[in-house]
Amino acid sequence: MADVDLDQAGDLLVSQIRRVGRGGPVTVVAHSMGGTVLTRAAEQAPESVAHAVYLSGLMPASDVPALACLRMPENAGALVQSCVRADPAAIGALRLDLVSGDAAYRRQLLDALYGDVDRAVAEAAFGLLTPDAPIGIVCGTTTLTRDGWGSVPRTYITCARDMAVRPALQRKFISDATVAFPDNPTAVAALDSSHSPFLSMPGQVADLVAELG
Repeated sequence: MADVDLDQAGDLLVSQIRRVGRGGPVTVVAHSMGGTVLTRAAEQAPESVAHAVYLSGLMPASDVPALACLRMPENAGALVQSCVRADPAAIGALRLDLVSGDAAYRRQLLDALYGDVDRAVAEAAFGLLTPDAPIGIVCGTTTLTRDGWGSVPRTYITCARDMAVRPALQRKFISDATVAFPDNPTAVAALDSSHSPFLSMPGQVADLVAELG
C-alpha cells in the first residue's frame, strides 16, 4: 500500500472507465476517498466522464490534498481520524483496526462509517473492508483546469448525518468548485443519511444516480 499513489489510482480508474464505456463517456459515482481519484481521472480524461457524481466524496480544490481537507475546521467532529492506528507516515497507509475487540472503538467506527445502517449489515460491511487505505492517494493533488475537470458535469450528493465527511466540509467542496468554475456549477442532491447511504437507503441512491445518468 505504501507505494500506491494518486497517479496510479487515477490511471487505473481512467483505464476502467474506458473499458466499461468501450470508448464512450460514462457516469462515474465516487464515494468518500474515491472522490479524490475521480477528480484526477476526470481531469486526465474529461471526454470519458459523462457525469461525475460525488456521494459524500472528497472533492478537493485545485492543488489541495484530500488529507488537508479532512483536517479543515469544516470537518470538525469527524470520527474516523481518531480511529486511525499506527503512524501513517511510517507505514504509508491510513490503518483501521477492523477486528478490534475494543467495544468503544468498534462503536465509533460503526458511527463514523455506518451510523444509520442496520447493525447486521454494518458488521457484514466491515468484513468487506481492507484495513489500510494508501496515504499516497490522500496526499496527492490534482491541478484542475477549465478544459479538464472543470468541463465535466458534476453532482454532489450530500449526506446530512455523515460523521466521516462532515456536512460543512461537503458544502465547502461544492462552494469552492462553483467559485473556481462558475460556468459549470456543481449540482446538488441531498440524502438524510450517514456516510454509507448505499447500504442504508440503496433504493434512493440508485434512483438518484439513474436520474443523473
